[in-house]
Amino acid sequence: MDLARTLETLRDHHMAAIDDFARQAFEEELDRLRMLRLTDESLGVGDMLPDFELGDGAGTVWRSMDLLDRGPLVLAFFRGGWCPYCEITMAALNEARQSIEALGAAAVAISPELPEHVAATVKSRGLTYPLLSDPTNAYARLCGVAYELSPDHIKVHRDRKRSLPAMHGDSKWRLPVPAVYVIEPSGRVVYAFADVDPARWADPKDLLDALRRLAR
Repeated sequence: MDLARTLETLRDHHMAAIDDFARQAFEEELDRLRMLRLTDESLGVGDMLPDFELGDGAGTVWRSMDLLDRGPLVLAFFRGGWCPYCEITMAALNEARQSIEALGAAAVAISPELPEHVAATVKSRGLTYPLLSDPTNAYARLCGVAYELSPDHIKVHRDRKRSLPAMHGDSKWRLPVPAVYVIEPSGRVVYAFADVDPARWADPKDLLDALRRLAR
């Protein structure tokens, strides 16, 4: 899969298909988040990963300390199963999972959706790595990758009968930006990617290269 090209093609089709209001709201939201320098202030290389203890859709609780005791960790943030860009990037991580594990690492993803929605996403997408529920984006906010939506962007979701607060167990309209990290067993981040544009995501080859450097 040429991930970058696939995402760009999806973005082109998406922007051509939506109405003028939604298109402007989407573009203005990206501009606003870039002006806020959200990703500049988020978790980065050299930072220590905040500890997490999050459940999946089957009721299993996953702890960062336990995962890192076994080796390096690839940790990704996704917006949710409703997001077509996430569908593609979830699949890309799924395809890379065996190569990640061959390098002694584990792949784990986090979504703000409640456990029942997470379970449905895992089943419908055939995911073979853990997808963890992060209600209210609490952990995403701790990592600096969550933001509150603008009024116009909220209207776009409402027009599509999509209530993010209900899906997230939240009182606010929040989402994480697309982000993925490689963390060494000490908890230090050695590779970081975050972008406010959902049509951009890390190339899995870059994740594998970071893990190979760790192995050396």
